Amino acid sequence: MDFTTNPILKSLAEKTKKEKESGKDTEGAVGFCPEHDEKLKLFCITDQQLTCIICRDCERHESHKFKPVKEAAASVRKEVETLLEMDARDISAIERLAESQNEEIGKSKEKSQQFRSQINSQFQKMHKFLRRRENEILNELKDKENDELEKMRERLNVIEKVLSEGREFGEKLKSFLEITGPESFLKSWSENKSMMISKPQPNPKGSDLQVVNSSFSLGPHESHLQFFVWKEMLQMIQPQAEKLSFKSQDPPDCSSDELHIFDADTMKQVEILD
Repeated sequence: MDFTTNPILKSLAEKTKKEKESGKDTEGAVGFCPEHDEKLKLFCITDQQLTCIICRDCERHESHKFKPVKEAAASVRKEVETLLEMDARDISAIERLAESQNEEIGKSKEKSQQFRSQINSQFQKMHKFLRRRENEILNELKDKENDELEKMRERLNVIEKVLSEGREFGEKLKSFLEITGPESFLKSWSENKSMMISKPQPNPKGSDLQVVNSSFSLGPHESHLQFFVWKEMLQMIQPQAEKLSFKSQDPPDCSSDELHIFDADTMKQVEILD
């Protein structure tokens, strides 16, 4: 289009050009069709774009639906406002979800701390019981050891005494045999015979000289200590209504895109109302 042939159009074009170059009117950049330099008064609903009157009659917009710009803007504005309201409701629901999830996180942390205290307390009781029973069994062991060693030492004293007397008696007999003269030998024997005969003879086969064999034993604790201590522990255990467990029977399904809230106590899904 030649603006030089029409002074009015030429003046209008120059004004528009100046406004575009100065940046004063940003709406002017989009207010005119770049192809036909016509004001964009229509909105193509089919292509969702601004058009001018000439564009409406072009082949590329054939059979398309159009609305005036103001009417189309009002309609689109209404759609945007509806979307904004829906988005606000969604944000509100998600905020409630986040708040509920934070509450469940707090419950889980609190429950975990309770479990931690419970575990520490219960194990302290078991450790205390085990240490007490260990000391008791060790003391029992020491008493049995002392009793048995005392009997063995008493028997050893008897054996050593008899052994000493036997060696002394043997030395005396040897002293008689060392007398070479018959007269002297008989005289010495006659003088000491009564003492020698009255002397008790060592009898290695006698009951007093039998060795006291080791019969040291802790009874059932010797071979089944853990079992019997475990049975004793059962008497101190106080049954609880629920078992302590960190495993949920029905773990949450995280494969879907939906948001879910789970109760920390029951691991059941919490329903969020809009």
